[in-house]
Amino acid sequence: MSAVAVLDLHDLLLALGAVTPAEMRAAGLDGATLVDRSSTALPVPEQRLHESRLLALWQMAARSAQLPHIGLLVGQHYNPATRGLLASWLFQCNHLGEALQVFQDHIALMNPSESWTASVDDDTLRLGFSFAPGKNYPRAALERSMSALLRWTAEMTGAPTVPTACEFAFARPAYAERYREVFGANIRFDAQGNSILLPREFLHRPIHSANAYLKQILEERALQTFQQLAVTNALTGKVRQHIQSDLHRGLRIDDICASLHVTRPTLYRRLKREGTSFTELVETVRKELAYKQIQQGLPVASVSDGLGFKDVSTFHRAFRRWFNQSPGECRAPASLPL
Repeated sequence: MSAVAVLDLHDLLLALGAVTPAEMRAAGLDGATLVDRSSTALPVPEQRLHESRLLALWQMAARSAQLPHIGLLVGQHYNPATRGLLASWLFQCNHLGEALQVFQDHIALMNPSESWTASVDDDTLRLGFSFAPGKNYPRAALERSMSALLRWTAEMTGAPTVPTACEFAFARPAYAERYREVFGANIRFDAQGNSILLPREFLHRPIHSANAYLKQILEERALQTFQQLAVTNALTGKVRQHIQSDLHRGLRIDDICASLHVTRPTLYRRLKREGTSFTELVETVRKELAYKQIQQGLPVASVSDGLGFKDVSTFHRAFRRWFNQSPGECRAPASLPL
């Protein structure tokens, strides 16, 4: 996913006091090393990081007792210096309808787990939002994405974006009054989905920064990166498949390299260029399988052994680090609220 999105959230959480520098370092999220700033590296707006970095940041943010509305605060923050490749492209589109289509079609450049749908009924535009199933993003991340859409479109057009209504697929939070400040007065909780309703004319609002020349340059660069993602996903997917099938009997990276017909240095180099690493992929696969299998009711010892942990206590520590709860607590319904 976009390295800029990760770095921006990292800096905001520190600035808001939601997370301390010591907590960031303990989680392996030191801002000084998140992106590659060497002379041979891609520009930061074009760099990619593994999605697990963003998830870790949001899970830390969601534990902030002092700022339960942290997602809304982050979503309303706007810094033009932190635009990534996709956001820069959107600001050169002619109108919001064009920008929305570009955004929907290429959102993988920002975060491949986000999804926006658009439908028009009479004079109302409904924008629906969701995360990919099983990603375990906390509610704060959803609040950020939905409120950010309103803030960024207001910046694009130079006029406030005021919804006619908003719907959220979760219970009314204790800080619901904060929602009125961002989404307006017509808000409904416990809805079937997460949606922002806007006047149809929203699609025709011109973007005041539109520039045909810059749009062409950014579009070409973004499409190159987007096409590279298909290749990236193919390699990452193959490595993930090997990891998943080999976890129970112990991982041998040399065997994986042999199956993929690459040397170990080549595999490391290609994964780094694609914004991840072998260690991060192992961690991600273990985390996803652990949550799924514990929710299915499998014995903890069986899950631990199947994921290649040396003992159950090591698995318990890893599980608590991932989800801030024990495997036993995870079996309870709604243990990880979205």
